[in-house]
Amino acid sequence: METRELQTQRRTGEEAKKQADKVLDDGLKRAKEVCKEAKKQADIVYKEAKKLAVDKATKKEADKAHKAALKEAEKLREAIESEIWVVWHASWDQRAEDLAKAVSKSDERIERAEKIYEEAREKADTAHEEAKKLADDKVARKEAAEAHKEALKEADKIRKEAQK
Repeated sequence: METRELQTQRRTGEEAKKQADKVLDDGLKRAKEVCKEAKKQADIVYKEAKKLAVDKATKKEADKAHKAALKEAEKLREAIESEIWVVWHASWDQRAEDLAKAVSKSDERIERAEKIYEEAREKADTAHEEAKKLADDKVARKEAAEAHKEALKEADKIRKEAQK
């Protein structure tokens, strides 16, 4: 059984998860695009450097610089993705913490409602037993039974209301 507050918290958490997942997906796509663009720029520079290179050593240096630029593009992508995942995990942890608090609060309300119900039921039973002892005739006993029944209904109603 869940209270309304817990149900609301679950729905809010699900919506937050959808939003966080969308931000994650968008961020990962952007990281790939940044990497792709950086590689593209590195290729352009490399082609121009190769055209301008007059000897083997210069071409070799251009090759080395191109490889380094490609590695840096990958490192940039990885760094961006790493940050995106850190943010996503922090969001997930916060949702989990919020849900745990809501579950705990819901459980406490339900437990408190059950305790109140049991106390009300015991009082109704006690009052019913006393009324039966004091009742002189069948009508009085019947009225005591009806009063007991109504007291139990009221206790149950209070319990259900407290658990919402």
